[in-house]
Amino acid sequence: MDSIPVEVHLVATSSGNLLEHLMAVALTQFAEGSIRVSTHPFVHSSEEIDRVVAGAVGGLIVHALADPSLKEAMRRACEARGVSALDGTEPLIRFLEESGGIERWPQPRPVHRVDESYLERMDALEFTMQHDDSRRIEELDRAEIVLVGLSRVSKSPVSLFLAYRGFRVSNVAVVPSHGLPPELAAHSQPNVIALTIQPRRLSEIRTRRFAAWQMREGFDYSDMRAVIREVMEAESLYKAQGWPLLDTTGLAVEETAARVVQTLGLRPKEFN
Repeated sequence: MDSIPVEVHLVATSSGNLLEHLMAVALTQFAEGSIRVSTHPFVHSSEEIDRVVAGAVGGLIVHALADPSLKEAMRRACEARGVSALDGTEPLIRFLEESGGIERWPQPRPVHRVDESYLERMDALEFTMQHDDSRRIEELDRAEIVLVGLSRVSKSPVSLFLAYRGFRVSNVAVVPSHGLPPELAAHSQPNVIALTIQPRRLSEIRTRRFAAWQMREGFDYSDMRAVIREVMEAESLYKAQGWPLLDTTGLAVEETAARVVQTLGLRPKEFN
């Protein structure tokens, strides 16, 4: 009989994304299904903490609460109900204090602020969504990064992830039988990355899309031989242009985005 999974509650002052990423790393060290995770974002009061802790009895809590008074409220609530909890921020803060020789502020700043860097990121997201999938292709010169590739090689997800990191991205769909769009062929800035993928993986992805879109029989969008030919022709076009080629097979969106930035020699953007 399968054992009951341990309930782990992630509690955060903001979205909880960082805790979720850290937990995802931790989960790789345990048997699948042995831990069940629930996230409680935007917790800003002791009343909310009491409700979360009451629902976490029998489980564990990992929290990232910035305000010292909320940390204390969490400590008291967990102690009262016998819930084990870990402050996910404290080891890092202590490390920075002790090893960096710096003192923490008595009152922490807001995690997310509507300031210049925030507005810059929102501008990048808006630009990228407006320039997705060959839209506004005449404005390629305004982009910091241009991603090109066949259908279903992760151009849009990677573009949006890069935009979240503050980069204005255009992505352009390539159909080898039609050649390169004139605007793309004429683009001379050294900010183009060509995304490719192994044909078998591309065929698998497209087969799922084929079923979801209920395409007509005989369409070679996912046919293996057609896909192999399409990938080879596309890569020939990229090489003729001298564009760096990045194989996305088996890469998470985050990994692909990081390699794009590294390949182009760009500095990661810093946000407060």
